[in-house]
Amino acid sequence: MALNLSMICPRHLLDIKLHDCYSQLEMTTQYPISAAARLTGIPLDTLRAWERRYGAVVPVRTARGRAYSQAQIERLLLLREAVGQGHAIGQVASVPDRQLGELLKKGVSLRTTPQTVLNGSEQDISGDILGPVLQTLYRFDYAGTERELNRLAATVASPRELVHRVALPLMRSVGERWHEGKCGIAQEHMISNLLTALLSSLVRTYSNSNPAARVLLATPQSERHGFPILAAAMLTAAGGLGVIYLGTELPAADLMQAARRSESDAVLLSLSAPPTAEVLQDILVVGKKLARHAKLWLGASPALDINPHLTEEHWLPLRDFIELESQLKALGARF
Repeated sequence: MALNLSMICPRHLLDIKLHDCYSQLEMTTQYPISAAARLTGIPLDTLRAWERRYGAVVPVRTARGRAYSQAQIERLLLLREAVGQGHAIGQVASVPDRQLGELLKKGVSLRTTPQTVLNGSEQDISGDILGPVLQTLYRFDYAGTERELNRLAATVASPRELVHRVALPLMRSVGERWHEGKCGIAQEHMISNLLTALLSSLVRTYSNSNPAARVLLATPQSERHGFPILAAAMLTAAGGLGVIYLGTELPAADLMQAARRSESDAVLLSLSAPPTAEVLQDILVVGKKLARHAKLWLGASPALDINPHLTEEHWLPLRDFIELESQLKALGARF
């Protein structure tokens, strides 16, 4: 029996037409670059760099400039999550959406994905090139590990790339191996000390006698995981801001004293696990007693359930390094 449209009530006809309109609207919706940056949380400069240097997405060109589809917005969100987990954008920019989503969901390393061009070569330094560093680290070859780190530092174009393409993948790799029992605390401390020395070199090279702002970075008491805060300090120095890097397990009283005397414009604390009652109390005290002008940032993984009391006390959660860079730019950092 043929379908007789006259048998369908007007309400059903209206629903069909509205569905078609919504489907067509979803397919044709385009976002300008400013909207894409807001929707994804990726700073404009970073978004342009991802397109120009890595071809992460290819927006259409309109009379008003770049325009992004809904699918491209979703891809950018995947890429942002990957970068936030420590993967270099040059490593993941060419990974298809479906594979990228599956790898992120499973937590699988992306180092086996196709390599991308880096500064005109086919070598991705966030992949197997870290092998020599890890090998010398496992042998406790201090001089050899330092030499390999310096060699990697010489291959990148900027301190920021050193963070995203060398330091973060290296920290992630050592951290994973520590949790798996494949390396010990002594080796973690060794690489931390060497990266701290590298940070000191960056601070000296890019120090500004009159920085636009100063950022104090530390972890609260009982928080021994110092890699994220070290990477954050590197990015801060790379952006030309003043760095007060105090390391791990800093009591609240000492943190407040350092922030006041240094006249810090922002305080960044890093957490790798849910805060204990003691740590929570320290963080709340810092939030209440620091100078009003100081920005309060709390670095934590998206998977970490941050106590709602922290955000109520004006602590801004930073879920990845993209969000950190956005806040640093607001203070005057230049990448």
